[in-house]
Amino acid sequence: METEIYFKFILSFGLILLVARLGGAIAERFLKQPAVIGELLAGIIISPFLVGQFLFANDPIIMNFALIDGVFSQNGEHLSEFAPMEIISQIAVVVLLFVAGLETNVASFIKNSFTGAMVAIGGVIVPFALGVFSAMYFFPDLHMAGWLFIGAILTATSIGITVRILMDMGKLSSREGTIILVAAVVDDIIGLVILSVVISMAQSGSINALSAIGTGVIGFAVWLGILLLGVYGHKYISKYILTPFKASSTMPVMALIVGLLVSYLVTLVGLHPVVGAYVAGLMFASTMEKEEILHQTRPIMLFIAPFFFAYLGMQVDLKEVWAVIVPALVIVVLAIVGKIVGCYFPARFVGKTSHNGALIVGVGMVPRGEVGLIVAGAGLIAGAITRDLFGIAVAVSILTTLVMPLMINPLFKPKAEANGKRLP
Repeated sequence: METEIYFKFILSFGLILLVARLGGAIAERFLKQPAVIGELLAGIIISPFLVGQFLFANDPIIMNFALIDGVFSQNGEHLSEFAPMEIISQIAVVVLLFVAGLETNVASFIKNSFTGAMVAIGGVIVPFALGVFSAMYFFPDLHMAGWLFIGAILTATSIGITVRILMDMGKLSSREGTIILVAAVVDDIIGLVILSVVISMAQSGSINALSAIGTGVIGFAVWLGILLLGVYGHKYISKYILTPFKASSTMPVMALIVGLLVSYLVTLVGLHPVVGAYVAGLMFASTMEKEEILHQTRPIMLFIAPFFFAYLGMQVDLKEVWAVIVPALVIVVLAIVGKIVGCYFPARFVGKTSHNGALIVGVGMVPRGEVGLIVAGAGLIAGAITRDLFGIAVAVSILTTLVMPLMINPLFKPKAEANGKRLP
């Protein structure tokens, strides 16, 4: 019986990858859109809320979420609502961000760090205010923690979604792409502080802001330390971590293993694993072996990353979204406008980018993706938001993700045409 369960997980993993790959191919070939759009839509279609409920009815594993509830036999620790496929999706996005870090120009990243930080701050303040006020208008009976949670959901930026779309478009290393990456990292750290404050308020009725800010400062210090280790200690990284594995041709694999370990390390100070994966990629991007590592780890990313996006799409229950469609659409619009406005002005006037470049930065920060769902899930568990508000959070996360490539594609084209005119 147990082996049959294991085999079903293998089947589900393969089916989700297959459907994601088909969806991505259709989006690229026929819709002329980034593959991630097709992968997300494929996930929505095959989810247990739509087609999945008819094809694999009553099966908790195949094309489903298969929560495990039990007790560890060795130490008796209780295991509650453990989702094996969720673990695979997190590994997939960690690999994606590791490769994104490798592809980043470290010197450009550091050069644009101040601009990125200012963009992140603007991209948090404006959406947060719009989220709180819109929640107060549509849900006046909700308590303060609930209103703040809606604001927190609107501050989120999915670095995984943004990175994949910029990769698909070949714009990850552009100046705008670098500013977006810096801003997304800082956004994650600021979001961690906001989330900690709101959860504390929801659970205890009081705000422990000092503790949350301390967590954010420690998290940023650890992240910065790893980055500086790569910038100034890359020779030692090559000598002691990479060189011993060159003879066996497993050096790129060793780099990826270190990336996974760093992803876990940052969770000990409250950061999301993707932030650790990205800085680990940046660390190896400073080494002489960068191109070889990238050459051999990119195929791994291309294999597993679509699983993350399809699995994210599978979380969408359209019935929940439809039940609150009017406030959901208004808040989605505010979420989009808030990010664009909040990020545009710092990018334009602090970063001295062009009008078009500042718009690219603003639009690039729009997707909430899995980060918005994580914040919403925390709010639901803490009792700060109700199920209908969770439906709004799902709508914000998915619709902002789907609309971003449609908005950013035309913005890059004028720039490309202008560059082409300057060529002799």
